[in-house]
Order: sequence, then C-alpha cells, then structure tokens
Amino acid sequence: MTEQESARSIALGVFYCCAYIVASSLLINYNKFLLQLFPFPWELTALHMTTCTVLSWTLYALVPDLFPAMQRVTDRKMELLKSFVPLGCFFATALYASNKAYLYCS
Repeated sequence: MTEQESARSIALGVFYCCAYIVASSLLINYNKFLLQLFPFPWELTALHMTTCTVLSWTLYALVPDLFPAMQRVTDRKMELLKSFVPLGCFFATALYASNKAYLYCS
C-alpha cells in the first residue's frame, strides 16, 4: 500500500467516524424531541425497530441489488437468526434504556 492510499484510508476512516457521531447526535436530539411528545420509551423502541424492518424488507423487495450478501446467505437462515435475534434484542434494550434515560434526565 502506498503512502497516498494509506492516507486516503485513514481519511475515509475519520470521515466514517465523524459521520457516525453526527448521525448519533441527530438521533439523540430527535429521540429527545419525540419523547417530549410521546413519553413511552418501550413503545417508541418497538415502533422504531418495526419501521426499520418494514422499510428494509420493502427496499430489498424493490431493489435486491442493494443487498448483495443476501444471495450468499439464503440457505443459512437459521444460523443467521441465531446470531441476529440476540443482537436485535440487545439493540432494542440499549435503545429502550437510552430513551428511558432521556426521560429521566429531562
């Protein structure tokens, strides 16, 4: 790897980190706004995850080319479920806890 490629790789990593921080900050502020209007963190979490799931499935149905890995994993569905369901549960718990903390702090 040349020095220019290395610098580009580092710059790309910094860009992704900054984009993640900005997206996270926007989500925090949006959740804070939503919790003032709808003070039910568990239900808000369920709505959030349901919306993301439905939109992802819709996008996959309309434009499957955006999901190239799906072609390789169609015959390993149970193995993937064993991995993704616990991750989804942990994510839902973290999202609920953060929403509950926003309510407590505000």
